[in-house]
Amino acid sequence: MNNYSYTDLPSRRERLFIALRVPTHIQNVLRMSAEQVQGKLDFRKWTDYRDYHITLQFLGDTLVSDIGLLRKTLRSVTVGTHPFELQLSGWGTFGLEEAPKVLWKGVEGEIDQLHLLQKRIVDATSSLGFKAELRPYSPHITMARKFLGHNPGNGDKGIFGLFPELFLGVNSWIVQDFVLYVTQSGQAPMYEVVDTFSFS
Repeated sequence: MNNYSYTDLPSRRERLFIALRVPTHIQNVLRMSAEQVQGKLDFRKWTDYRDYHITLQFLGDTLVSDIGLLRKTLRSVTVGTHPFELQLSGWGTFGLEEAPKVLWKGVEGEIDQLHLLQKRIVDATSSLGFKAELRPYSPHITMARKFLGHNPGNGDKGIFGLFPELFLGVNSWIVQDFVLYVTQSGQAPMYEVVDTFSFS
């Protein structure tokens, strides 16, 4: 655990989620890609490169007094979980094509292992009262939110015609753990690690 402390305020609620961290060399690749198009695409908020992650489960507002049991439950998920490889893939959006809510970067590689890990986490936390999302799990890295501008053209490609097709550097990594994040609104970076769960 980093500087985050929760033992003194058990009745407070914190906004938590479980995710895969994006390693530094992947952060840099994504940051360089984003910088190439930020001046051309009018999104309200671009993700701080230090906050890049792949969400596994959003937990929402959680009592601080419940974090201890949550950490114990998540540690049980690591038993028998093995490292796996992921790599960056293409760009995508959520929402209307002409006014997307989210711009994201996809991942590929050992996706079956990623889906299995996500399912094991959701199954484990369900015993604590956390609910799984109804929509199918779609792993991605959020790059920006809420498109405010107009479609810049580029023929049939729309906004995707502005993105670099080549990766700058190594675009794969080995996943060896997952983390529990707390959201610190108004700070940069906004997400702070509560605990790290290494595969055993």
